[in-house]
Amino acid sequence: MKNILRIVRHDLKKITGSVVAIITIMGLCLVPCCYAWFNILSNWAPYEAEATGRISVAVANMDKGASAAGITINVGEKIEEALEANDSIGWVFTESDEEAIEGVHSGDYYAALVIPEDFSNGVLSFVNGKLENPKLKYYENEKKNAVAPKITGKAKTAVQEEVNAAFVETLARYVSDAASVAEASGIDPQQMLADLADRIDDISGDLTSCIALADSAAGLTDASGNLIKVSDEFIGSTHDVFKANDKLLADAEKELAKIKKADTKELNAAIQDIKDTAASLKTFKTVGVELLSASDLAYDTFLKVNRDNWVTRVNKLKSQADDQAKYLKKKDFTALSEKFTELSSTLSDISKGLEQLEEGMDYSEREPIIKKIREDTDKAIKLTDEILGQIRTDIDENLETALVNARSSLSGFRKTMSGADKGLSSLSNLLGSFDGALSRLKASIGQTSSSLEALQDGSGSLSELLMEASGNDLLEELNNLMANDQAAVAEYLANPVQMDKKVFWPIESYGSAMAPFYTVLAQWVGALLTAVLIKVRLRKKREFGDLRLHEWYFGRLGLYLLVGIAQALVVSAGDLLYVRIQCLSPLRFVLVACINSIVFMMINYALVFALDNIGLGASVIILVLQVAGSGGTYPVEVLPGIFRTLFPFMPFRYAMDAMRECIGGMYGNTYWKCLGILLLFAVGSVAFGLLLYKPAKKINEAIAVSKAKSEIML
Repeated sequence: MKNILRIVRHDLKKITGSVVAIITIMGLCLVPCCYAWFNILSNWAPYEAEATGRISVAVANMDKGASAAGITINVGEKIEEALEANDSIGWVFTESDEEAIEGVHSGDYYAALVIPEDFSNGVLSFVNGKLENPKLKYYENEKKNAVAPKITGKAKTAVQEEVNAAFVETLARYVSDAASVAEASGIDPQQMLADLADRIDDISGDLTSCIALADSAAGLTDASGNLIKVSDEFIGSTHDVFKANDKLLADAEKELAKIKKADTKELNAAIQDIKDTAASLKTFKTVGVELLSASDLAYDTFLKVNRDNWVTRVNKLKSQADDQAKYLKKKDFTALSEKFTELSSTLSDISKGLEQLEEGMDYSEREPIIKKIREDTDKAIKLTDEILGQIRTDIDENLETALVNARSSLSGFRKTMSGADKGLSSLSNLLGSFDGALSRLKASIGQTSSSLEALQDGSGSLSELLMEASGNDLLEELNNLMANDQAAVAEYLANPVQMDKKVFWPIESYGSAMAPFYTVLAQWVGALLTAVLIKVRLRKKREFGDLRLHEWYFGRLGLYLLVGIAQALVVSAGDLLYVRIQCLSPLRFVLVACINSIVFMMINYALVFALDNIGLGASVIILVLQVAGSGGTYPVEVLPGIFRTLFPFMPFRYAMDAMRECIGGMYGNTYWKCLGILLLFAVGSVAFGLLLYKPAKKINEAIAVSKAKSEIML
């Protein structure tokens, strides 16, 4: 120990006796520190608006606006206004898209955003039921700078958010305007549904009268048949029979006209019911199926708000289709019954597909399900069209044929009666023919009565559905919300989900977060420069007598450690007082800086002591590996495998982690654990230097001789 202290005092005396040595030591203490401070300051807030606002991004708004369903908007102007208020990027608004694109090519702008002429038309496409996806054009210059595209990526995200907000706001305005018009017209949605249900009840009651009328008409045909028989028996009373039959025929024609009018009215109601089913399916396709594949936001919103409602509606349509199929099959309308059965099966598939969808499902998982739902919806719409055509074929034409036949028979009978004076025998034959016609008329009327009963059942089910909807509190709440606060609805739909963010160990600036890396890097550079400028070997060992290897080793190491502590005090004090980084534990920060310098000095000293010039090269290699792979800039998880393997053995890791504890806040014993591991590196360096010195001595001497022969190397 005595010899070690003598060497330390000797080194200090030599330094203080030389101006050049003093200046050199001062440079060793200050130059590496300046490297740390200037890098921290230059990275203080590179991603804040004050810095990124100087990055130029061109914007060319070519949008001409659009109008649809009473809505007139120019989404391009909305985007432009939003970007003018956004200072996170240096937006430059150009007169044409050619100017913006050429600016990206030449490097005047880092990126360019072009809003095409038909952009607003694309946004409003949902009003027309076309559902087109509007597209913005984004151009980027990746050659100009490596990091700039990552920053300008914020511009692209900001524009997408503005476009989505504008779209949802437009949709909300469309619905809100519809609600406002309804309110201004005195229309209450719930009352409207209730009134509609009442009207359908009235129609159901009228159908009862029509059915009774059809039954009466059937009875009338029976009476007519009996009358024909009586007329045949009492053919002698020709004049009286003629008058009676004239009146009977006139009444029959009136009754046929009433039946025709009642049947046509109810048939049209049934057709309208099928059309309403088709309209519901088309609405579901527009506001349901297409929005499911529009975006993650639209998909999740549909599942939360509308999915259960649509499942219920589709199941009710399926139930109605099943009832119609059973009834028509019973009445021997086989083809029409099979169409309703097929429609029921397709509606069931749609319902099952909706129930299979889950929140948060990836696009690749949900896309096949949505595709199947879309295909089933198109198939169901096609079936409703086919049913409409077949209703007219199986029912309307049947009824019309029966009525035409009956009217033709009545007309023929009238002619026969008018010519009865030409031959009573001919009249008797014609009466027999008329009796057959009345039988056919009776059969047609019976079939019409059955159809009217089916329509009556369907109208009853529809009335119950409307009454249930009119009493739904959700409809009233939605109507009140749309009528009273349209802006709130638009804002909610544009941002339905809010993120509650909580930060652990917050660091106020990017520069403070990067301070551990640049400080540790400067300390290693300082240790390396010290090893280059201050020799590790003693030139005049005879002044100290016979020295053992460890006395020589630790004697000169003392000077290194003093320089290292000086470097640590200067750089840590500068970080705290000059750069003013965030630091919750300043004293511990200074302590870890001192330990870092001691450890780094001992590692570099050991390398040079044992390996001489090879040690200096090894120190540089270790520095490069730690700069790239110690997790100072990028997370170690994103680095190549070699760096992830070496990461646990890098001193930088533990030095930076200890400093981060001081800057962001202490967690458990992390700080002391890091210091302990750093000291283990110091102990290992001492063993390395002492044990490897003698085995490597001959190699070092050979390298020195070879360098001297070159006459160009130090």
